[in-house]
Amino acid sequence: MSNPAAFLVLTGSLCILISLVQAWCLSGMLILENPGLKKLFPSYQNLLKSHIDYILMSLLLFAFYLLYAHFDITPHGALVIATCMGSLINPFGFLLLAMKPDLAQNMPKPIGALVIGGFILTTTGYAGGALLVAKAVLSA
Repeated sequence: MSNPAAFLVLTGSLCILISLVQAWCLSGMLILENPGLKKLFPSYQNLLKSHIDYILMSLLLFAFYLLYAHFDITPHGALVIATCMGSLINPFGFLLLAMKPDLAQNMPKPIGALVIGGFILTTTGYAGGALLVAKAVLSA
């Protein structure tokens, strides 16, 4: 792909697919009362948070892709990678808590590092993107 921003659309599409799988899991748990899903996800509230967060990430990814296209911005590849990786990792923390709610009180260091890293990537990617778009608006 000649434009690295295209990866935002691919990642956004993946986020939507993940959120759809989670929606089916939530339906199986809450409507069908599937005991296997209830055992896999003892904290349905965190599964719902992850589901919503993946939807929000997909909307942000699509929005930034469209903003970059509208203002003819080609973001640096590192910025796109940070945005995409952060968008995938950030909601994953809620998914982990949905499966293992006790992680909130006793987070293993590698998982904590992953969650913090996801926050850093998400913040870096979207803040950098917001600055690029703001600069383009101000110079237009």
